[in-house]
Amino acid sequence: MNNLNKTLLVISALLVLIFTGCEEQVLDKTPRDVFSEVDVWSNIDLAKKFRNAIYPGLGYWAVGNYITTYAMYSDEAKVGEDLRVYYFNRGEITSDYMGRFEPIWRLRYQYIRKANIFLSRIDELEGASEEEINIMKGEVKCIRARLYFDLIKLFGGVPLITEAFELDDDFMVTRNSYEEIVEWIVKELDEAKEMVPAEWPSSDWGRVTKGACLATKSDVLLHANSKLHDPDTEPNGPLFDYTKNTWQDCADAAKAVIDMPQYQLQPVSTWQDYHKIFIEPNSEMIFTKVYHNNYGVASRAITGPNAPIKDGGWGELCPLQNLVDEFEMNNGKRIYEEGSGYDPSPEKIYENRDLRFYANILYQGSVWKTPLEFYHPGGIEVSTPPWTIPGYELRKFMDETTNLWQETGDTPWIWLRLAAMYLNYAEAQYELGNEDEAREYVNIIRNRVGLPDIESSGEELFQDIQHERRIELCFENHRFFDVRRWMIAGETDNEDAIGIVWKKLDANGNLDPNGELNYEFQIFQERTFHDRMYYLPIPVSEINKSDLEQNPDY
Repeated sequence: MNNLNKTLLVISALLVLIFTGCEEQVLDKTPRDVFSEVDVWSNIDLAKKFRNAIYPGLGYWAVGNYITTYAMYSDEAKVGEDLRVYYFNRGEITSDYMGRFEPIWRLRYQYIRKANIFLSRIDELEGASEEEINIMKGEVKCIRARLYFDLIKLFGGVPLITEAFELDDDFMVTRNSYEEIVEWIVKELDEAKEMVPAEWPSSDWGRVTKGACLATKSDVLLHANSKLHDPDTEPNGPLFDYTKNTWQDCADAAKAVIDMPQYQLQPVSTWQDYHKIFIEPNSEMIFTKVYHNNYGVASRAITGPNAPIKDGGWGELCPLQNLVDEFEMNNGKRIYEEGSGYDPSPEKIYENRDLRFYANILYQGSVWKTPLEFYHPGGIEVSTPPWTIPGYELRKFMDETTNLWQETGDTPWIWLRLAAMYLNYAEAQYELGNEDEAREYVNIIRNRVGLPDIESSGEELFQDIQHERRIELCFENHRFFDVRRWMIAGETDNEDAIGIVWKKLDANGNLDPNGELNYEFQIFQERTFHDRMYYLPIPVSEINKSDLEQNPDY
C-alpha cells in the first residue's frame, strides 16, 4: 500500500497489536496494553479489544481528526481564526499544502490496515462461537467499507487494499477505478448487514447494526449516481466515473432503514424539541460516536471548541449569513418572497423563522445560559482578537449543561440518522421519475417542523430537495460533499462569506455602548473555488512513495 511501508507492516502484523479497554473502547480510548499476536487470537476478550481499536478510525466531527469541520470549507460557515483553513477557502490547496486535509489519507489507511489484519486472522480465534466471530467480522467489514467511502468521496479512485501484506509482497500499488471500489463497498455492506444484529443492548449502543450498513449503502450509491460521477462530466475517466444506474438500489437501502421498527423520526413541537434530537440518544440515530464523561475531556466532544466565548468556549464554528438567509419563514416562504412577513428591522430580523433556525444557530440576543452579545463595542462574542466572528455561532449539537473543559458530556456525534434517509429516498425517487413519492418524503421532513408541503415539480422540485438537505442536514458534514456531487460548488463556494456586524451607535453614528442597535452585512472572507477542487489532490508524500497518478490540475 502506498502509505504503508514494510517496516510498519512488519511491526503491525508480527510484533504488537494495540487495543483499548472497557466500554469506551467501543469507540475511542487511548491503548493501555500491548499483547503478542498469539495472545490476541487465543483470547476472545483481546480480539474484541482489537475490534474496538478499529472504531476510532471513523474519526469524529472534525476534518482529519482536527478541530475543524467540513462546514468551514463550504458555504455554511467560517472559522473564527485561521486554523489552516483559509488557504482552502481562497482556492490555494495543493498536493504539498493540504492543511487539515493532509492527514486523512494516512489515517484512513492506517485503520484499513488494522481492519485487514483483523479480518485475516479472526477465523483463527479460539474460544469463540461462529456467531460471535461473524458479528465481529460484520462490524469490521462495515467500518472498513466506510473508511473507503471517506476516501473516494474526497479523492476518487484510490488503491483498494483488502489483505494484510506479507514480507515478500510487492508494496507498489495503483489506484483502482471509482466504480470498482463502489461495487466492492456495496458488496461488503451487503455481507456485513447479514452478520451484525439489528439492535444492540444499551451497554453496546454505538456499534455497527444492520441499519448502519444499509444507511451507508444508500449514502454510497447516492454519491455514485450523482452528476459528479457521470462519465459525461469532467473530470472523467475510470478514477471518477460511475457508469451504472443504481438509483433504485439507493432508494431501496434508504427505504429498508425507514421501515425498520427501531428507527423513528422524533416528534417536534418546538425548536427545543428539535434541538434535543442531537443531544440525547434517541430512535432517530442510526450510527453514532458515543461520548461519556468517563472518557475524559480530550476525547474531542464538539461543545467545548464551539461554545460561546463568554462561557469559556472557543466559538470556532461560525455560521454565515449565506446560510441564515436560506431558513424559511414559519409560513414556508423564503425571506425575499412576497407575503413572507420578513421584517429586516434590527428588532425583528430573526422573528418567525423555521424553528430549525433557532435550534441550530446562535445570534444576537439569543440565549445560551445568558443572552449573547455580538455587537460593537463591548460584545463579548466579537471583542477579542484574533476572533472575527461573523455575527453567529453554533447551537446545533451543543449541550448547555456541559461544564466546559471539565467534562465531555454524553452527547453522541451522529454519523447516520433517519431524516437523512428520508431525503436520500426522496432524491432517489426524483431521479427515478417518481415525483409524487419524492415530494411525499420531503414533506414528511418539512411537516415535522411545522412547514407546509412543497408542491413543485421538475427542476424546481430538485432544487427544493437540495434546499431541504441544506437546512435539515446543516453542519452534519453533508453540504461540502453535496455541492460537489451535484456539481454546483462553482456557484456556492465561489460566493464570498457574508456575516452580520452589529453596532451600537449614538445619534451621530458613532460607536456608543449606550447607543441604538444597528446592523450591516459585511464580507468576512473572499472565497474562490476552482474546478479541480471537486476532488482533493493526493498528498505529495503518497505520490512520492508509490508514483500514484495525481488528480487533474494538481
